[in-house]
Amino acid sequence: MPASPLRILIAENQYLIAMEVERMLCEMIACEVTISPLPRWEQELSSTPFDVVILDAAGSDEINLSRAELIRATGAEPVFLSSYGDFHEQSASGSSYPIVPKPPLPEPLAAAVELAASRRGSDGKGLLDNR
Repeated sequence: MPASPLRILIAENQYLIAMEVERMLCEMIACEVTISPLPRWEQELSSTPFDVVILDAAGSDEINLSRAELIRATGAEPVFLSSYGDFHEQSASGSSYPIVPKPPLPEPLAAAVELAASRRGSDGKGLLDNR
């Protein structure tokens, strides 16, 4: 029996970026994608089960860690999109959750999503970023 497609939530305020991420993922892996503006992602997350949540990284490590904990509490795993050039070096969460630089490239994006999906239900420790 074929595996179920991954259920992915993309939480991104820039709709064109979200649509491009969706296009790349749908071409690379079996998935069902929902797009939500960042202010409504928590509402979407609480109403629908997801395997992976891709969201725009905040400039604050505290906010990113809080968001990651919220995502993991629902059984999903986070993947961060970051336009911050030094996000990896400054962020303690950078070693814990996959990070894909903006603009994303198809292969690193798909690899980050697959890595996150493979870690569902684990403690999340040891994930490597995708520089």
